[in-house]
Amino acid sequence: MKFERRMGYFLFCCISLVLVVVGATFAYFTASVSDENTIKGDAATVTFSLVVERVTSIDMAFGLIPMKNNQAPNAAEQKCLDDLGNAGCQIYKIIVNADSDTVMFLDGYVVTTPRIEQLETRFTKLLYDEKNDSYATDFTNEDFEDELFDFDRYIKDGVRTSVDPLPLNHTDDYSCLFVENEQIGGATGKQRIFYLMVWVHDNGEAQDYLQGMQLAYRGEVVFTTAEGNQISATFD
Repeated sequence: MKFERRMGYFLFCCISLVLVVVGATFAYFTASVSDENTIKGDAATVTFSLVVERVTSIDMAFGLIPMKNNQAPNAAEQKCLDDLGNAGCQIYKIIVNADSDTVMFLDGYVVTTPRIEQLETRFTKLLYDEKNDSYATDFTNEDFEDELFDFDRYIKDGVRTSVDPLPLNHTDDYSCLFVENEQIGGATGKQRIFYLMVWVHDNGEAQDYLQGMQLAYRGEVVFTTAEGNQISATFD
């Protein structure tokens, strides 16, 4: 079933539930970005910088609708909007600049902090086709039916388990790992651009305790180099 049909059916169920139990429908969630949708973080040196932009132009007056993981491929294709114009996710553009004549190797992490404990987020890396202005995931709906599908490689929950302020690492923070061993600088170019999609996880349970929430999550994008340098930028 397509993303818009899933969302439409989900909304229909929720509206029907209102007729039975007033106030026990589902919650909407809001993700917002300050500073005109752009947050910048700069390292100690001017040769290494990071920018995170929210690129989805979605009316967030009603917040985010919780979304199931297998809806992600269709949500990416539709830029997070269902057929009723409701938002099921947010897409961010991540720009890393390194004015370096030598190649550096980067690992990128995304750490999300939900506003309340019961709420869970998910994220995945997106592919962007600039010519057609379209987004896609690295996986399809059919992959969820494959027993060999490496779910944890593609869909992460953004929960950090290593001890802050120590650097994030692959072992403890695999659920935050966004990209790894990416090259920047030298002949590879001094800028890398990545795309990220974040959504509120639909756990299949009643989530009416989140009704009216104005902020679903805060996030942080962190890039580390093999030399131990680190840069980060926040988003919400």
